[in-house]
Amino acid sequence: MFRGMLTVLAFLVATPVFGLPIVVVGLLRPRSDIFLRCARPWSRILLAAAGARMEISGVEHIPGGPCLFAANHQSLLDIPALFLVLPGSARFLAKESLFRIPVLGWAMTASGCIPIDRSNRARAMRSLREAAGRVRAGRSVVFFPEGTRSRDGKLAPFKKGGFHLALEAGVPVVPVAVSGSYRILRPGSLRVRPGPLRVHLSAPLHPAQHATAEELSAATRASIAAVLSSDELLPGSALLPAGSA
Repeated sequence: MFRGMLTVLAFLVATPVFGLPIVVVGLLRPRSDIFLRCARPWSRILLAAAGARMEISGVEHIPGGPCLFAANHQSLLDIPALFLVLPGSARFLAKESLFRIPVLGWAMTASGCIPIDRSNRARAMRSLREAAGRVRAGRSVVFFPEGTRSRDGKLAPFKKGGFHLALEAGVPVVPVAVSGSYRILRPGSLRVRPGPLRVHLSAPLHPAQHATAEELSAATRASIAAVLSSDELLPGSALLPAGSA
């Protein structure tokens, strides 16, 4: 429990320290790179408090231009872990509830992250169209195709919406496998178990090689599943069909 309380304390202290400058500068200079300058030290503090030992591989697969990063989602620690890996041009397509958290949500809004409400299909589609516009303008976007955090640490079926976005924008999808974060911090729990947190980026998948969003989703899911450990997969996980948008 001590480690959990330490992680909460780190969040409560570090978030205003690094989040408020993002809010102020982001509102005055929306294209400023202060987002990454603040997000990375914030992430290091949170991950250190949780005892997460980062192991990063595959960064050579990050394209030179805009793309979509599709990551599985096991824990609240995934976002700070991804901040340490992904380029400064990337912004998150994240669930709307995160944007209601004081300071953190303000910083995400000011930095250009995009909220998505999956309970409302019309709003979700508007968010996807906004994300497509960002990608066409040269901004990479990170999304979680499972739609929410895994409740059992297993890789869940993928939603198709983000892959329609990739086809519409004509940009590659980089599969990102996050492994170990569920063991460290499970959803709904304050018990933190220090351990390795691995982030692996696989080779980009190009929309031109996949005729439909379903095909692109399946290929992305199979790429992520190939990297995860067996206890992070359901039987036949890589073969499960994609979900709805």
